[in-house]
Amino acid sequence: MVDEAGTESPLERYMRLLELIAGFPGGLALADVAELSDLPKTTAHRLLKGLVKTGLAAGGQGGKAYVIGPRLSRMLHSTADDGWLEVLVRPVLVALAEQSGEACYVTRLVGSRVFVVASQAPEVRWRSYVQPGIEMPPNAAATSKAIVAFQDEAVIRQALAADLPKLTVNTHTDEAWIREEFARVRAQGYATCVGEVDEGLAALGAPVVQADGQVLYSVGLTGPLPRIMNEELPSRVAMLSAAANELAGKLALGTRLAREAP
Repeated sequence: MVDEAGTESPLERYMRLLELIAGFPGGLALADVAELSDLPKTTAHRLLKGLVKTGLAAGGQGGKAYVIGPRLSRMLHSTADDGWLEVLVRPVLVALAEQSGEACYVTRLVGSRVFVVASQAPEVRWRSYVQPGIEMPPNAAATSKAIVAFQDEAVIRQALAADLPKLTVNTHTDEAWIREEFARVRAQGYATCVGEVDEGLAALGAPVVQADGQVLYSVGLTGPLPRIMNEELPSRVAMLSAAANELAGKLALGTRLAREAP
């Protein structure tokens, strides 16, 4: 984009660098960015600093390569077509549902809200609780807690600023309690929902941690409370963690291929 005098606009320079970084998932050094963009090294560095400050790029400190930043990554995932997501997560959900005997589902962060992407249930009567497209409240749903707990302060604050539903007598809406719950989730690596969405149901959620440390997805299972929260809890958490690790690899590959597609 150029102005009437034929001068390239600052926005165009930023966009050109973003496109360049996105084309190299392994990252680019400052010298490489400058050379490939035909910009002086000082100019490239200034533009990259601006991109890093806004979260659209990451890197630079300590000589780290520049890569797509967390803010841009969230935008890419939140606008991803559900078609390829469904194809990638379905086999993992089928296997998890068969192994656990419970309804299983994958959720995704969109802005500061969490929605179900896909679900799989061995028993038809549980399917209505985890239909794709349903929003999962951050103060109650295990899969939403498993995502929001790992976000930066700005996203957490935005998520908790919304009207938090009081769904059962077990639902908490106090921000201090919710933040303590997020801390527990980060410490133990999984989240629970014990009668907080439906008094008769419980759920578990595990974060899907990407290679760059971001958590934009989670995987969960739900069923009758006595059947979820019992002595078999550790084995169910292990199942979820294994599924989350498998999904991390699949989603990383799917995102790269989707980005490269014409």
